[in-house]
Amino acid sequence: MKLRRIFYWTGAVVAGLAVTGYAILASLDLDDLTAVIQAQVKEATGRDLVIAGPVDLNVLPSPSVDLRDLRFANTPWGSRADMVTVRQLEVEVDFLPLLTGDIVVNQLVLVEPDILLETNAEGGGNWEFGTADSGAGAEGEAAEAESGDVVLPDVHTFAVRGGRLTVRGPEGEDAIRLDLSEASGLVPDGGGARSLTLLGRYNDIPFRVEGTFGNLREILSGAVSPLDLTVEAAGAQATVKGAAGDLVGAGSAKLQVAARGESLAALAPVAGTELPDLGPYEVSGDFDVKGQLIEFSKLALRLGNSDLAGEGSLDLGGARPMVTADLVSESLDLTEFTEAAPAQNDAGDKVQAQQGDQAAPATGGRIFSAEPLPFGELALLDAKLNLSSGQLRVSRRMVLNDVKLTAELKDARLRVDPLQGLLAGGTLAGTARVDGAQTPPALRLALKGDGIDFSRLLQEAEISDQVGGELALDIALAGQGDSLHALASSLDGHVQAISQDGTIDNALLRFFSAGLGDITGPLFGSADNAELNCIIGHFDIADGQATSRALVLDSGTFAIAGRGGLDLEAERVSLAFDTETSQPSLASLAVPFKVIGPMDDPSILPDPIGAAGNVVGTVGTVAETGGNIVAGAVDTLGSLVGTGPIIGKIGSDQSLCGEAMAAIGQAQAQPESSEVKPAGGDMGQPAPEKSTSEGVADDVGEAAKELGRGIEKGLKSLFGN
Repeated sequence: MKLRRIFYWTGAVVAGLAVTGYAILASLDLDDLTAVIQAQVKEATGRDLVIAGPVDLNVLPSPSVDLRDLRFANTPWGSRADMVTVRQLEVEVDFLPLLTGDIVVNQLVLVEPDILLETNAEGGGNWEFGTADSGAGAEGEAAEAESGDVVLPDVHTFAVRGGRLTVRGPEGEDAIRLDLSEASGLVPDGGGARSLTLLGRYNDIPFRVEGTFGNLREILSGAVSPLDLTVEAAGAQATVKGAAGDLVGAGSAKLQVAARGESLAALAPVAGTELPDLGPYEVSGDFDVKGQLIEFSKLALRLGNSDLAGEGSLDLGGARPMVTADLVSESLDLTEFTEAAPAQNDAGDKVQAQQGDQAAPATGGRIFSAEPLPFGELALLDAKLNLSSGQLRVSRRMVLNDVKLTAELKDARLRVDPLQGLLAGGTLAGTARVDGAQTPPALRLALKGDGIDFSRLLQEAEISDQVGGELALDIALAGQGDSLHALASSLDGHVQAISQDGTIDNALLRFFSAGLGDITGPLFGSADNAELNCIIGHFDIADGQATSRALVLDSGTFAIAGRGGLDLEAERVSLAFDTETSQPSLASLAVPFKVIGPMDDPSILPDPIGAAGNVVGTVGTVAETGGNIVAGAVDTLGSLVGTGPIIGKIGSDQSLCGEAMAAIGQAQAQPESSEVKPAGGDMGQPAPEKSTSEGVADDVGEAAKELGRGIEKGLKSLFGN
């Protein structure tokens, strides 16, 4: 809004009233007072002013004019006939300054003013005046230039008793509605800072402003005047201290601002959008206003579990606002802004009391929500941000440490490069791009991780604490869509995870070996942990279809190999796994199983009688077939195609981990010794012989149920449930 024009024309009207009053006082021609005032306004603005009520002129003790029932015409395209209506306008001026051409208003009183500011589809405003009121841009600019000769009056005391200011957009919606119950400014006896009091409602939110200011004419014009204000609204309290001038023109100010409140959600009507309820918040900073450039420093923000500090600038002079900032943070929790996450204490622990599963984000029955993402907001501004954060919570189960990133946003295109940090003690680096100008929007993500503590990662993800070792990640994804579901359905790329030479809890191996503790106990030995040769997973993704190239867990004494895929569009999984041991006498007892069904609730189907025994081919077959492990396993869920069992690979010259690494085009890390040893047992003593038939049926049945429950829990945790 070009508020400069409004105040200049207001000054012109008040000045006209004062000069006219003085002229009439000289002639005492009271009958012409109304006509003269209307003529002055018409000449200044090109619009009609109707004074329907009586006009009173007082000479003593100071000249004053009292007007009733005023109506100031709106532009022809306006939504109502009058731009301004005023029940009463009273202006009292100081007589002596008039002799020198200055205008000092001792008292200005407005009773129930109703002001409408609105724009049309072409961007024109009803506050743009011209002598013919054509609304033409050139004429409006000329009128504004001429208004520069108008001197705003020096108002000592003012009062507004009731009233409304409405700002309306081209579609007829009210963007701002300000209802004043009281507004007053008073010069104390003996001079000094003027007091200010404002009471009212902003978009139905009650507010109160109290404090002091130096000089109203200086604040509205070019000089700088001190300010010391306290603002209360929506449960928030703010203080504004410093100096400001020409606030309706180019604007200049040096201010110290501090605010605090109990709930950000209470500010939603002010912000015009829903805001999360994250508990108490505090923000403070120094602001230097230089026209359309606002520089800020000493910024300090604390909101929920997040904090932010730094400096930067906001430039309003371009096609869209430009934000530049260097920011630091001890902790940032993005989940508080992207999902209804459970509250957390200072240590970051989950507080699920009274929330439980209801704290999870609503996705309409999907893992990937179909709700539109706010890509359109990328076009609202341009930005360049440098951020350093000690802790960045990306999701409820992923936390990055020592994060450093640079984000650039221009023309609705966002680029994050570099993005680096620590994930579970290991390094993570990559880039991300979002093209919001494209239809549909496009996303590209590339991440590589190394030296990640596998045990810590799984524990933080609430999946398992039974696997140890270092993990390497390689993620490259690209997709298009306006929602998470649309993006997932179009994804191309790959996801790869490799862990070698780690450890695995023997209890977990017993689950995977069908829980035959009486039989497999001698195999695993008495130690709590067994050596883990590798865990390798690689999925190639095309058009939202993820197909496994390698899916292997090998402990040297026990192994699992799988194949299959995920349909990210239908959100269904179709995977088959074969299990085996290095003990031929126990090989027939290793139970294969399938994982099929919806991703958020898959069915785990152990097959103790070996129906899936020939479903899962060796990883070596992957290399021979160019990585095409499954033919149609995703498109036809439950249709699993294989070329042979993996039995015989463990402990042989051909390493299962080596085959998996070859299948994904990498070399296997060389262990210190190639000898295969039963983990946790006496390597010099063979495993004791024991009957394999005693209680097998009961053990296998119970173990199948146990296995199903364990795998189902792990998969649900992996998918965020």
